[in-house]
Amino acid sequence: MHGLNVGYALFNVSLTLGWLVLLYRRRDPAYHRLRRACLLAHVGAQPVFLLFPTAPPRALDGFVDTLSEVSGFDLEHPLLVRLYNPVAAMPSLHVAFAVVTGVAIAEGSESGATRAFGDAYPGLVSFVVAGTGNHYVLDTLGGAVLGAAARRLV
Repeated sequence: MHGLNVGYALFNVSLTLGWLVLLYRRRDPAYHRLRRACLLAHVGAQPVFLLFPTAPPRALDGFVDTLSEVSGFDLEHPLLVRLYNPVAAMPSLHVAFAVVTGVAIAEGSESGATRAFGDAYPGLVSFVVAGTGNHYVLDTLGGAVLGAAARRLV
């Protein structure tokens, strides 16, 4: 469980931002497409967050907040709550970013193993965010649709 929590905290930030930085430093034209797709996914989620705020399952009675209980990381800390919206579980931006990043990695790689990782990455993120109680399965599906739509629009 601790491994899933670490994955929840690090996957999106480190891989999405890391891939963007790598593409930027290489002066790869794919950088602009990935950056626009991330921006579109983020902006596309905002109306849903505002009109239909959805708390994650970990906030409900009967669920365990694995980040807090197992790993000692309190997402509800007053400083952290200022950095994210605690009622923005649907759609999952973790999964949306995983889709746009995974596709970008698969498209930009010559290695078969790296392409396979890029293809598998959204599923891995979906498993992690649902397994840690931070998103419902429907949230992950919504995030996947949002990420795919953002990629298609760019």
